[in-house]
Amino acid sequence: MDEPLFGGTSRREMVVQRFASAFLVAAASATLSIALVQAVRTGVFVHALLGVCVALFAAIEVRLVSWYRRGDLEPGFRHVIGALGLAIALLCIVANLYFFTINSGL
Repeated sequence: MDEPLFGGTSRREMVVQRFASAFLVAAASATLSIALVQAVRTGVFVHALLGVCVALFAAIEVRLVSWYRRGDLEPGFRHVIGALGLAIALLCIVANLYFFTINSGL
């Protein structure tokens, strides 16, 4: 097995990365399923497109985290990965608020 390029990650970082990845995958999966349900219910398939976009962004995030965990990315990418994770979480929150307020008449 090759040595990581920039040294290994600590146990604490690995735990945080795994929890963050699990949270983002769960949030993106929930958003995708809600988007598909809303697309079928309302007939507006832009909702499905939004859900697919959220899922693809989450897949990119998971891939970056796995590359970072293997040591293939520089340590400075940790901030980029964190910012992308926050952006995806915010996108999931906004998308779900949109899906739940679109039929309530607000």
